[in-house]
Amino acid sequence: MPLNGRNYLQLASLIPGATTYGPASSQGQQRMGGARNQFALNVAGQRVHFNHYALDGMENTDPNFNTYLLLPSIDALQEFKVESGLFSAEYGRAIAQVNVSTKSGTNNFHGVLFEFLRNAKLDAKNYFDRPEEPIPPFKRNQFGGTFSGPVRIPKLFDGRDKLFFMFNYEGLRERKALTQTGTLPPASYRAGDFSALARTVRDPASSQPFPGNRIPASRIHPTSAKVLQEFFPLPNRPGTGALGLANNYLNNESRRSDGDQFTVRGDLTAIRNHAFFFRFSQTDEPQYIPFTIENMGNNVDVFGQQAVLGHTAVVGPNKVNEFKFGMNYFNSANIQQRAYKRNVVAELGIAGVSQMPLYWGIPVFQISGFSNVGECNDCPFVNWNTTFLVHDNFAWTTGRHSFKFGGEYRRLRYNQIGAVVPRGRFSWNGQYTGEPMADMLLGHFSASEGQVGAPIANFRQNYVALYLQDTWKLTPRLTFNWGLRWEYESPFYDKHDAIVNVDFAWDNSREPVFVRAGKGDPFAGNPQFPPPPGWLYTRDGRFGRGAGSPDRNDFGPRLGLAYQLTPRTVFRAGAGIYYVRDIANAVFDIVRNIPFTIRQAETADTTRPNLNWDRPFSAVGAPTFMLINQFGEPTSYVNQWQASLQRELTQNVALEVTYMVRAASNYAA
Repeated sequence: MPLNGRNYLQLASLIPGATTYGPASSQGQQRMGGARNQFALNVAGQRVHFNHYALDGMENTDPNFNTYLLLPSIDALQEFKVESGLFSAEYGRAIAQVNVSTKSGTNNFHGVLFEFLRNAKLDAKNYFDRPEEPIPPFKRNQFGGTFSGPVRIPKLFDGRDKLFFMFNYEGLRERKALTQTGTLPPASYRAGDFSALARTVRDPASSQPFPGNRIPASRIHPTSAKVLQEFFPLPNRPGTGALGLANNYLNNESRRSDGDQFTVRGDLTAIRNHAFFFRFSQTDEPQYIPFTIENMGNNVDVFGQQAVLGHTAVVGPNKVNEFKFGMNYFNSANIQQRAYKRNVVAELGIAGVSQMPLYWGIPVFQISGFSNVGECNDCPFVNWNTTFLVHDNFAWTTGRHSFKFGGEYRRLRYNQIGAVVPRGRFSWNGQYTGEPMADMLLGHFSASEGQVGAPIANFRQNYVALYLQDTWKLTPRLTFNWGLRWEYESPFYDKHDAIVNVDFAWDNSREPVFVRAGKGDPFAGNPQFPPPPGWLYTRDGRFGRGAGSPDRNDFGPRLGLAYQLTPRTVFRAGAGIYYVRDIANAVFDIVRNIPFTIRQAETADTTRPNLNWDRPFSAVGAPTFMLINQFGEPTSYVNQWQASLQRELTQNVALEVTYMVRAASNYAA
């Protein structure tokens, strides 16, 4: 089946209740590379990050935003299945399960080579493209191959029926011009000439109109002039609207998407009643994602690795044990172009924001009525995590019962650097002169926001799950399924105790207390930003080391039945409780707090200018943002009931009607 982009997850849209859509539909997709920022999977109305991805039975889910870690080439896949609705107690952590298995070699050699080419020749124009210009460039090359078979060494070893291999590689090279329109100040505005405006532009120093609605060159702040000259391009197309300003800028800069991935798999069946397999997969997906303004996009790079070792043992005529051990490594980096290259904040002399080389770049400038200019608000965003997993399943068939039970253990090392407006965000709304652009020329801010310090998380977490599932064939026509799953996911803790939460009362009956994780000296490690005098700050162990309290009551029962009404008609019904895990990025926010970092946001005095280039913040050192996780919050879960009727109409056609009810509890906003 041809797939545009060779993304097998597009097939999920064929499942009732599932939709695949794009572009990016959540914060996670926007920050991540590859197809992740163009594609999202929604199953039965649940949140896009409540899916669980598995590859050869191994965890294939990025804990940061619960998207997939690896997306193997479709030529390397043996089976793809989405479990939604009612499924076995063997599966947990999400309301939808995306299970994929890779191919193994066989006794015969098989090979595939491919090259898929797509370009702009047959594409239609974007609505905003100029009619007199050619179609913006688009080139996509996807290429690679698969080779598999028995391991054979002439005259030394013949691996048929014993030892097999499979190797797959796929590459991507894509250049796609993205049509983006913006609204930028014309040359006359930059020179202080607002004579085309019907409204009056006033001098905030005297409250009198500027003569002719023109600001003298001597009154234009040098920093404002420098910002406009270096970072605001001139309009490059006729605008629309009453003043001819709207959509006067067009950017066809290309999104660059590259990718290289490979999978190596080996299977050993030489030992009677035992089968082993090993697989190693790797992906590297660098991208450049343009912004509205040319040359202000960001670089997104995703690098992932997965290794898994599996052993299946036939213990007897009715018993099988399956053991797997694996490790994932995942690195995702969303970084502005000028990081480590140009410290624009220092060049402009802006105080109160970070000076780290990783944070270097262009601040964000917001002039009401015009497009934002600057490098992304929340870059850099760098995450690197490692997951270790042990998984064991035991299947036993006896009489009318087919039992399956087992468990899994995960150890997660989750590390992240994330910044919000690290270079500052400065706004002008016209509250002083009556015209936002005039306020900007004079250098009077209406609002400013910035961050100092580096929020860094070194989180650790354990996950344990046990389950029991029984398929009981009561009669030839009636089958009953029951199961129970228990899950425990420890709260994140930081190895340096950098978590700072707040102990507060909802009714504000007492002063909030800022609580650092652990017990002992609250200033251990010499954090940069001690709380201001009068703030209540402690490290007395009241919250332990974790970001929340442990919930050990996550029991998920599963019940189901199937009854054959007629030889061609089957009725199915069931119910279950399914626990879902929120994204780890939501927990990361509580390492953004004082004393490790400060985030400030100020609104200027509306009667007199008090924030400007020389004084962007009224008081550096006092945070105006504190991020809190509710301590003791129970795990989110879904109660689900379902009934369906299946009818075979012909040999090749069947009809299924399903009614599903879901009730979610404890969801985070």
